[in-house]
Amino acid sequence: MTSGNTMVRRVLVIGAGTSGLVCIKTCLDEGLEPVCFERSGDIGGLWRFEESQSESGRTSIYRSLVTNTSKEMMCFSDFPMPAHYPNYLHHSQLLQYYRLYAQHFGLHTHIRFQVTVTQVRPRPDFSRSGQWDVVTVDQDGLEEQHMFDGVLVCSGHYTQPVSPQGEFPGQEQFSGRCLHSWEFKDAETFRGQRVLVLGLGSSGGDIAVEISRSAATTFLSTRTGAWVMGRMSRGGLPLDMVAISRFTKTLTNLLPKALINWASERALNQKYDHRLYGLMPSKRFLDGASLINDDLPGRILQGALVMKPHLRGFTASGLVFEDGTVEKDIDAVVFCTGYRANFPFLPEALSGGPGGELTLYKRVFPPALEQPTLAVMGLFRAKGPIMPIVEMQVRWALKVFKGSCHLATKERMLSVIESERRRFIRSYPRDAALQVDYIPFLDSMAGEIGVRPNILRLFLTEPKLWLKVFLGPCTPYQYRLTGPGQWKGARQAIHTQWDRVAQPFRTRVVPEDSSYSGGVALLWLLFGSAMMVRRVAVVGAGPSGLTSLKACLDEGLQPTCFESSDDIGGLWNFKEQPEPGRANLYRSVVINSSKEMISFSDFPSPAHLPNNMHHSEILLYLRLYAQAFQLLPHIRFQVEPLETHQRTVVAVRQRSEVRGQWEVETEDDLSLRETHVFDAVIVSTGQFNRPHLPLHDFPGIEGFDGKYFHSWEYRSADGLRGKSVVVIGMGNSGGDIAVDISRVAEKVYLSSRSGAWLVGRVGDGGLPGDLVGTSRFQLALAAWAPWSSKALEAKLNRAFDHSLYGLQPRHGFFAQIPLVNDELPGRIISGRVQMKPNVKEFCGSSVVFVDGSVLDKVRSGHRLRLYRHVFPPALPQPTLAVVGFIHALGAINPLAEMQARWATRVFKGLAELPTEEAMLQDIQQDTASMHQSFACSERNPLQVFYLPYMDSLARLIGVRPNVLRLLLTDLRLGLQVLFGPCTPYQFRLSGPGRWAGARQAILTQWERVLRPFRTREAPEVEAGPDRRRRLLVVSAAAALLCCVLACSPSTPREATASTPADSSTHSPPAEPRGSGRLHSFVFMGRATRSHWVRMAWRAPAQRPGPRRRITLWANLGSVSSSRSMLGRTPSWSATSSM
Repeated sequence: MTSGNTMVRRVLVIGAGTSGLVCIKTCLDEGLEPVCFERSGDIGGLWRFEESQSESGRTSIYRSLVTNTSKEMMCFSDFPMPAHYPNYLHHSQLLQYYRLYAQHFGLHTHIRFQVTVTQVRPRPDFSRSGQWDVVTVDQDGLEEQHMFDGVLVCSGHYTQPVSPQGEFPGQEQFSGRCLHSWEFKDAETFRGQRVLVLGLGSSGGDIAVEISRSAATTFLSTRTGAWVMGRMSRGGLPLDMVAISRFTKTLTNLLPKALINWASERALNQKYDHRLYGLMPSKRFLDGASLINDDLPGRILQGALVMKPHLRGFTASGLVFEDGTVEKDIDAVVFCTGYRANFPFLPEALSGGPGGELTLYKRVFPPALEQPTLAVMGLFRAKGPIMPIVEMQVRWALKVFKGSCHLATKERMLSVIESERRRFIRSYPRDAALQVDYIPFLDSMAGEIGVRPNILRLFLTEPKLWLKVFLGPCTPYQYRLTGPGQWKGARQAIHTQWDRVAQPFRTRVVPEDSSYSGGVALLWLLFGSAMMVRRVAVVGAGPSGLTSLKACLDEGLQPTCFESSDDIGGLWNFKEQPEPGRANLYRSVVINSSKEMISFSDFPSPAHLPNNMHHSEILLYLRLYAQAFQLLPHIRFQVEPLETHQRTVVAVRQRSEVRGQWEVETEDDLSLRETHVFDAVIVSTGQFNRPHLPLHDFPGIEGFDGKYFHSWEYRSADGLRGKSVVVIGMGNSGGDIAVDISRVAEKVYLSSRSGAWLVGRVGDGGLPGDLVGTSRFQLALAAWAPWSSKALEAKLNRAFDHSLYGLQPRHGFFAQIPLVNDELPGRIISGRVQMKPNVKEFCGSSVVFVDGSVLDKVRSGHRLRLYRHVFPPALPQPTLAVVGFIHALGAINPLAEMQARWATRVFKGLAELPTEEAMLQDIQQDTASMHQSFACSERNPLQVFYLPYMDSLARLIGVRPNVLRLLLTDLRLGLQVLFGPCTPYQFRLSGPGRWAGARQAILTQWERVLRPFRTREAPEVEAGPDRRRRLLVVSAAAALLCCVLACSPSTPREATASTPADSSTHSPPAEPRGSGRLHSFVFMGRATRSHWVRMAWRAPAQRPGPRRRITLWANLGSVSSSRSMLGRTPSWSATSSM
């Protein structure tokens, strides 16, 4: 096929989305006359979100959509995105980029809106002229005829959803709602429902995660599974910037496919075991599509999202799956089953594929045409960004239109099409005709045009640029270095690409040093005399109160618990309206400790509960605990059986006439008081009921126009949609709330004075993070190794560089409780959360930060002085104890339980306390030691080392496990106790309160961890070469890989300050800082809940073996420290993070 003698001047562009805009611009570059017909009233195509349901035949996206490719990889080749844009863009920001692009190149004048193309037909003399007759209809129904020399089809292929109507038996009788992902906007309509999402593509993963935040239960059904990876690579850099380079592609071509699959799958499974999570696909890594999703594994771990096999059929109100399981009472099914490419306006003769689809040479030209004057843009799939390929397609297509480039013969084109289809048919049976290899596909078209970068010439003439082109990311600017369409700003764009990556992170200056101080105050107590303890008052029926009740009953005491609310649970009893003086939490809270670590020592959590439970599941566990040990009869709630008034403890006084006894005074809402006499008191009211709101620290707050409130008042992000919000404070609540609000707000700023080390709930291999690094062996190794903190910090920085992300704290990892959050890094890299330093002052509707930046329109407390954090030393008789008032790098329930067990032993006289002087000296030494080890906050009680503190109390009671004896007498159990996670059951093996089920609980703890994952049987990976041959290939290739990688430079973590760009660079002006109105902010002073990080040292991923069992091994290897890239010249990674 050749272009004959046709002379193309006037070109039709159908659609003004991504492809249409670049087509108009390229036509102008080639001196052609483009006319674009857009059926809607605006540009943007797929990326223009509409609140109302889109019309049939138009694209539709959901409100929370964020790009899967980073800004530097997906931008147009001669128009870099603004440096301040986040690396992964929300759909609204990408649409803004398109507006800047259209405005800069004057594209709007060539677009006719509200015009629909209904027919494109070749003219009678097409074989000679190559011209087309086009029929359009405007919004008033007026039909119009046009003639064009060439046609560029840019209408996309996400307009015709594929719904499996009739594919599943019983669907017509299903009483629930069925919809396609095309109809999905947000998850509000699914709140409290049971929902199935069918399909594990990009939309399926995103929508399942989104719905799981509102629905009661979300199921995700998949036929084949998928390899799941996040948007972040090593050091938190964008994944595609590290993975897609000419070097990695060369390495992929040289190394055996089996080795690459093994290495990639091993790296992904170290993050979370895909078989354990029910995600394991049937195909190897290189043989199928991957899923980009930052949040999916965390939602599975928390039990908010349940993996299921493929759907078999419907019942009247439920679903049947291929493994025979049935889920009842399903309210809705969301089909994420893809789209069908449909171009009804084109001649039917062009749809000659096996399924009636378009047959296209190099995914652009129909080979059936006599004259190549029609091209289809964007109809392909690639493991890489779409926009650079579309841009290259249109640059090549217009060269063909003009006769500068020529196509092969029809027979040759059909042969190439069939060859490509066969190459991809095994890996992509449904989309084989659409699949392309990213860099080779770009290079093939670039070679036709004459714009492919000459790597050898760059190596000989510009070594610095060669390093960036070959070892660095394959950004689109490389195709503007030479040849037709050369852009003189391309070199500068390549040299400064890492600066633009780093720019959106530079929102908080990372501090260099720190100083800490602690506030000390005395606990006010009264004095009395000793007596025999029988009756014990327990104040509060939260977790600490319940375990205190249970400990009293175990010791034969008579407990009475006073609870000011009408239910048990304390902090974990969620209320829609906060009540003053009581602990409160927000709707989305998920516990940071896994169920095995947070369980009470003689009552394991049910196996089916998720490892990291939602607050409602924690409350369910506490109810089961109270029921199992019959605790409810000992609790007096605010409403007694014969009363109608709220009753609250208002005073605890020591009796003057009888030493050691206490008067507990309660009051109802009618101010009627009642006095009770007890022999001892356990205070279990917690520490999260008095919010700390330091308004005096912020000048101008009284004149602030927006709304401000403490996190204690926060319930959900309702009411903050589209607003600018500042969250002040970076504890666990601050991180959670910032992430929660960022899903609906226009912008969220997270202000932190000191930063924080950030860890996720998902540990190595996808196991709970606090289970893979808390064995006695590992903690002992960490305590004796002076480099353990630095090694752990290096490991965290390999996940994402804390300095680059503005999270870097002044202190070391073990100096303060880290922030536990699975999603914050992803929200930062996508620009939904922006890190800021501490707030300096408020001015009207603006917030001024200490670094001088302005966001427009938008003191010491007290620590109880307690011996071992339980007993006041000033009492003559130890008959008052405080339980649960403590912070530690570990779960709170076991600590409170151990405190209660020790306290009740002291009450009975079975354990003794030292003298007052000795206790005061111990408190003073402990305070000095803790302040030296921890960055203690003045508003919080002192922290403790989890396992040493547990062991110290256990030794006083006589329940500390004797590891040496266990190794000699019960080797299997001894190995679990020494090398396995330090679960609470270890303190029930012997001594007072011994539990006969403790040994079995320890030996089966990993079975309970695995149980909630067993919702989809992962298929076996397709068989490859025999094992012996594979071993030889892998061994040989591994040696080659080591040699190559030994010479490759490291991936940058942050680029140096950018050099002034070339004056000709087409960069849009940077958006002025603080351009939006600030509507509200949230104070994160004293946190409203207790979350502790359960990680001091990580073991290798423990995975279920053939019999679904896990063997624990100690991590004896060292962790290499990472190199900071602050102030370093950019370099490029030679290896892919995948």
